[in-house]
Amino acid sequence: TQGVSSAASDVYKRQLHIIPTGRMLKMIHRLSELLTQYFMKYGQATDKAEVYIYGIECFISEFIGNLLLLIVAILWHQISAMIIWTLSFLLIRTQLGGFHCKTHFSCLCLSTSIGIFSLLINRFWLYHPSFCIPTYIACLFMIYHFAPIKHPNHPLSANQIQHARAKCLRNFFVLSVLSVILYLCHLPYYSSICSGIISSCILALMSLSLIHISEPTRHAQIS
Repeated sequence: TQGVSSAASDVYKRQLHIIPTGRMLKMIHRLSELLTQYFMKYGQATDKAEVYIYGIECFISEFIGNLLLLIVAILWHQISAMIIWTLSFLLIRTQLGGFHCKTHFSCLCLSTSIGIFSLLINRFWLYHPSFCIPTYIACLFMIYHFAPIKHPNHPLSANQIQHARAKCLRNFFVLSVLSVILYLCHLPYYSSICSGIISSCILALMSLSLIHISEPTRHAQIS
């Protein structure tokens, strides 16, 4: 439960805690409340109840999304590709940051859609591996200049920004070298790494676009 508290407390600050609507989302919320009450009753919860509820909701939503991706990967015979894509995506996403949905349902839909789309475009990288080079260059440019993506509800110090950027660049170079090795060994899994990197950068680009759009509006409201 300490891991749930630490992760959820960090994410909880970044997003609006919206009570879910819809039968399925209400069930997830109610289950999260019951689990939180259990943890607090036996003294295993040390943070605010809202943080635990939010963390458990995130865990359940992620579990459902990953289960859907696993089912699709099994049907398409791409289990290994899905696992490699997930690891590559998370290694970049956790340090780069990017777009965050306001509700668990929209987050579930977005993450599942991106995963399925990535599995679909894996064949593109297999048939056109030369496109991986400009893609990696573009992703490197984004990571070097924008990582980590700023979030108004979760400000970072200069040291934290520098540390997150260094870790993101390190993860990027490790994944890039690994994809080159896989390509030279004629193993198709380099395409999953490429899809994972570009998926995380797409979310970052979405966040940057929203920030660019919202800034003039915010300044206009202030003036």
